[in-house]
Amino acid sequence: MASDLTEAVRGEKGRIAHRALLALSLSCALFAAGCMSSKSDAVSALSIDPLTTSAVPPLSAEAEIMSDETVVRDLASGLGTSELGGAHPWTNALTGSAGVITDIAKVRDGSRSCRQFQTTRHAFDGVALFDGKVCQRPDTGWDLVTFERTGN
Repeated sequence: MASDLTEAVRGEKGRIAHRALLALSLSCALFAAGCMSSKSDAVSALSIDPLTTSAVPPLSAEAEIMSDETVVRDLASGLGTSELGGAHPWTNALTGSAGVITDIAKVRDGSRSCRQFQTTRHAFDGVALFDGKVCQRPDTGWDLVTFERTGN
């Protein structure tokens, strides 16, 4: 009787182990099938989904310079009269460009108060030197009147 009971227990454990192994195998097969059906081969992994990447338009070189001009204008116009001397670093987090404004001088352009300056621009396309001028508007805002790359 004891041996019958031992064989029954062993038989039941064997069926449970067999079912567990079958369930695990089925889960792994379904998981692998799901991965393979989503085009995860080497060629599709290297392709670019135009629907995803078109949502973020890249900045053109002209747009980057215009963005940098805004940062430079805001710094040159925001300095107090006592702060015009010396070097004033700037950075543009949007473009990754950076530079240093120097040689700020107060000048008049007709009836407008202006500031002439030089700045470097360190960007993806190299380092360049720019001459610039900001002038105050009647509403106390400032316009960037010139921002030209010099021959250096």
